[in-house]
Amino acid sequence: MGEEVEKTLMQFCESIENCLGWHEHTWLPLQQQLEDLGFRWEKFLAEQPAVVGADGELVRIGKAVTNTLLPILDSRYKKLKLLQLEEEIRDLKNRLKLAARLAKSSKVISKLLAAVKDEDSNDYRDAYERLLELKSRQADLDLRRVLLTKLESAAPSWAGAIRNRTGVHGRGEPPRDPAAAWTWRQLNDELDRRAGVSLEALQSKSEKLREQLRRVTVGLIDKRAWSAQARRTSSRQRQALVGWLDTIRRIGKGHGIRVSLLRAEAARKMSECRSAVPVWVMPLSRVVENFDPRITRFDVVIIDEASQSDVMALVALYLGKTVLVVGDHEQVSPSAVGQDLGIIQNLIFQYLRGIPNSDLYDGQISIYDLARQSFGGTTCLVEHFRCVPEIIQFSNLISYDYRIKPLRDASRVRLRPHAIAYRVSGSSREGKINHQEALATASLLVAAIEQPEYKKNDAGQPTSFGVVSLVGDEQAIEIDNLLRSHLSPDRYELHRLLCGNAAQFQGDERDVILISLVDTAQHGPLSLRDQELFKQRFNVAASRARDQMWIVHSLSPNNDLKADDLRRQLIEHAQDPSRLMRALDEKEKRTQSAFEREVMKRLTSAGYHVAPQWRVGAFRIDLVVEGDGRRLAIECDGDRYHPLEKLPEDMDRQSVLERMGWIFTRIRGTEFFRNPDRAMKPVFDKLQLLEIAPNGAASDTPAKKLPSGDLIERVIRRAEELRTKWSASAEAASRRQREPREAPQLDPAV
Repeated sequence: MGEEVEKTLMQFCESIENCLGWHEHTWLPLQQQLEDLGFRWEKFLAEQPAVVGADGELVRIGKAVTNTLLPILDSRYKKLKLLQLEEEIRDLKNRLKLAARLAKSSKVISKLLAAVKDEDSNDYRDAYERLLELKSRQADLDLRRVLLTKLESAAPSWAGAIRNRTGVHGRGEPPRDPAAAWTWRQLNDELDRRAGVSLEALQSKSEKLREQLRRVTVGLIDKRAWSAQARRTSSRQRQALVGWLDTIRRIGKGHGIRVSLLRAEAARKMSECRSAVPVWVMPLSRVVENFDPRITRFDVVIIDEASQSDVMALVALYLGKTVLVVGDHEQVSPSAVGQDLGIIQNLIFQYLRGIPNSDLYDGQISIYDLARQSFGGTTCLVEHFRCVPEIIQFSNLISYDYRIKPLRDASRVRLRPHAIAYRVSGSSREGKINHQEALATASLLVAAIEQPEYKKNDAGQPTSFGVVSLVGDEQAIEIDNLLRSHLSPDRYELHRLLCGNAAQFQGDERDVILISLVDTAQHGPLSLRDQELFKQRFNVAASRARDQMWIVHSLSPNNDLKADDLRRQLIEHAQDPSRLMRALDEKEKRTQSAFEREVMKRLTSAGYHVAPQWRVGAFRIDLVVEGDGRRLAIECDGDRYHPLEKLPEDMDRQSVLERMGWIFTRIRGTEFFRNPDRAMKPVFDKLQLLEIAPNGAASDTPAKKLPSGDLIERVIRRAEELRTKWSASAEAASRRQREPREAPQLDPAV
């Protein structure tokens, strides 16, 4: 340690100090901790063998700690560790049991639980690694759940199948294109929703609401109008109104010495009572007599048949704040017969300076034409209900550029054909009378009246007849005289016989019209007749017949008339009335769709009589089922010819046809092609409700299937017999007139 021992020992001071204080600072605290933990140190030390020596006690403690205490502590530690692990295993087992109950189908949880029960660490390791792998895909599971929640709000069944992995949804990939499947499902559900709504119920509801709206509207107008009228009508006005009515009755037909005074008094009373009546309906002559244009103003003035009224009707326009002029410039207009055009022209120069188109105010222009020039805003009414299509098509051609839509159902009309051309041979014209043609016309009419088909019209009323002369009144008078000679007055009145020119028939109609052309070609081909005046006359004459029109003529169209002559066009139309519609028929026949054919096939298979593309005037019905005198119209919706854009047009067309008596039912194409039996059930139910039985004959077949020629031949044959009979009677009467009368023998007694 060297000479300076103290300095050398300084480095060992701390170690020596630790050794000297070991018992107090290290051992005793450790011994105390052991005792605090429940280790009985004194007993343990007493059981240890004694050691002899100065440091025997220390050595004894050292041996006790090293050789005996450490194994005891290690065993105790392992015991405590075992208890801890057993507790953890029990806790794990309980948690796994709970998880297994919550996730019954989890194979990983089941394997973990089995491994814990069997205390198989290898199986537990494998299951745990699998669990870690699944845990790593927790984000995918969360995303799946979020997406399923979203899908469930719109498609719960689909979401449930994916969640439970049932059927084709049990695989990891969707079976096919999910976007296409989603689109299909949306369409399928929408079609199911629509199929759940009955078209019949919707249509019935629509009809009830429409009728209810109409009744409410009419009632509201009626009550408001009369309420306002009652408020503004005074007792003085009521007295004036009754006085005016009595005065008009006294005027009568306008004869008598007091007529002028009565008319003046009626006009005076009218000025007081005019507002007491909301609507006045009277001819123009009464308007002039009763209303003072200086003080009279109506809210609305309506002039009907304005194309027949000349410029004198201007006074009616002056009376109205708003004027509605109703007429047809394609029909007969005023002709100014008997007027001095020179005087009229001077009046125009004197009084109509500055008036637009003043040169037209010559008495040959109608108030309708004047309104057309001045007002504008013309509305053309194109729906035509009077004539069958085969008749009105001639007027449609020459005057209306095919804008008219014929809506009369020709299949209900028994008289066939609807137009007939009858030529009279060897006739001659004397002035404006063609005697042979007049005789033929009268005999044809009388012969027709004798046939049972002409007894009643389709409305059950006696068939009405009319005769139109296209050349003056003389021919009409001649025919009328013949008819009155060979028909009893009651028969004449029963059939509402009327003979006249085209102007006399304007605004009128008859079931059967016979038109006499009068003209003959005795001196070669006739000059062209295509002027506007004649076109108006021909238009009116050829549009008066409801069911049948006869053209009685003495001409050869090809030899006597030029191609553009109105007479030739009328004769050729009567010879082939369906010619103008044949091209349209061929075009529309090609539009019959596969959908309509399938529906028709099912109806015919059930024994029903079905007619496709049934024509009703300008309209067509897809399918018509007939039987026992009844009909059902079937419209096939959803086809390429009935898209959604045309639905309003289809419903308007159906509404028009329903006003004509047709009963409709509709079939959805989408429903039919998905479930034909379900789609056809309402149709068969409707047929049963209408008592249209299968295997029944159609009550009224289309015109082309009717034996129409027999009726015309009977009429013509009977007319020839009548003419022979009439001629014989006329000759006998003539002979009696020519035979000299014997001188009367006087009685000598006288």
